[in-house]
Amino acid sequence: MNKKVMRAKIFAMVWPAAIEGVLQMTVGFIATAMVGHIGVTAIGAVGLTNRITQMVWAMYNAVTTGATILVAQRYGAKDIEGVKKTAMQALVIGITAIIILCGIIIFAGRYFLIGLGARGQLLSDAVIYLNTIVYSLPFMVIVLISGSVMRGMGNARTPMNIALIINSVNIAAGYIFIFGPFGLPAFGIKGAAMAAIIAQGVGTMLDFYVLFGDNGIMNGYVSMENLKLRIKEAYEILHIGIPTAMESVFWQIAHTVLTIIVIGFGDVALAAHQLGIQAESISYMPAQGFGIASTALVGQSIGAGDEKAAGEYVREISLWTGIVTIFCAAMLFIYPQIFMTILTDEKEVIDLGCIYLRLMALAQLPQNLSGVINGALRGSGDTKAPMIVAGTGLWAVRVPLAFLLTRFLGMDVVGVWISMTLDLFVRFALSLIRYSRRGLKASITGNEA
Repeated sequence: MNKKVMRAKIFAMVWPAAIEGVLQMTVGFIATAMVGHIGVTAIGAVGLTNRITQMVWAMYNAVTTGATILVAQRYGAKDIEGVKKTAMQALVIGITAIIILCGIIIFAGRYFLIGLGARGQLLSDAVIYLNTIVYSLPFMVIVLISGSVMRGMGNARTPMNIALIINSVNIAAGYIFIFGPFGLPAFGIKGAAMAAIIAQGVGTMLDFYVLFGDNGIMNGYVSMENLKLRIKEAYEILHIGIPTAMESVFWQIAHTVLTIIVIGFGDVALAAHQLGIQAESISYMPAQGFGIASTALVGQSIGAGDEKAAGEYVREISLWTGIVTIFCAAMLFIYPQIFMTILTDEKEVIDLGCIYLRLMALAQLPQNLSGVINGALRGSGDTKAPMIVAGTGLWAVRVPLAFLLTRFLGMDVVGVWISMTLDLFVRFALSLIRYSRRGLKASITGNEA
């Protein structure tokens, strides 16, 4: 394939996905900053609640990843009817499952938070936030699945535009509901969750319009027959997607364990940990667009039977990922105080958070290149290898090393962060070995190579 054409296709996917990532990062920054000015306890409450909501997101990777890969491969093979079936079944599975999960969270959420170590005011604030944010989850799931279908077809621009609207609504509503300007009631931490419900609801309406409207690929496809759960189609989606969901679950459980360790070092350490993760997104969120492009473009190439083009895409995407990452990581390493000061005015939290950012800056390149390699493997249908790599890195390096450094060698929260940094290097090495040995052999469901 001509380099110029290839590069154009890459950036047609990357820039919208990267901008969407930056938008998510920006709204996360602003929302966290608004909550941060409520107090340190509020920051911790939102961070703990996010462990639960992110677990839901992790499980839904089974649907979103399966949908993206199948849509990409079928779109590459020009099987439009197959694209429609995959999209509809992904939505049916997603909506059905989230109703059940929301019920579980509503009735058992408090106990989950206690299990995470929340007590006293931290628990009270976290319960308030969780019991409100749970109603945004059905909308969030629809937005995630709809975006995955569009990206699988190579359309990253529309999800970006919808993300822009969602984030704008979230910021505006967050300011109004958290602080209560112009004499309006101030809801504090609950207001942040209320804003998320409204924003995700708006996003859902826009996604449905794009998919099912007059010009949508799903227009006229809604019927009682098509809304039925089709076991074969559902199996194909989940067969590909479940390893990615397990990969995300591994990560979320590991992150939860590390959060429990961090809580033991006090509110300042917890706030620095949560805000550091938020600030770090300035690097990995823009680069995430390259991982998304890798999955979609490799998937389309495999679907079209062109493995050579798939490999060329990976090399070109890796090059540009490295360029963007080096710049962003340098910003994190040189100017960590700027990013932390945006999020909080607590000096102790800022000083400690700067240590986190400098450590994470060192690992941004292997982390983001791993995203490209694993995205390519997933696009080819190999979702098991990234799962095994993640499980190995997290549970053979990150978690055991964190326990060793903090519980046995007496280090403070920095020991946790060192373990996270080393894990990212190990996982990059494992991903690179897997890719070098296997390449991108076609692995479409029902046709394993």
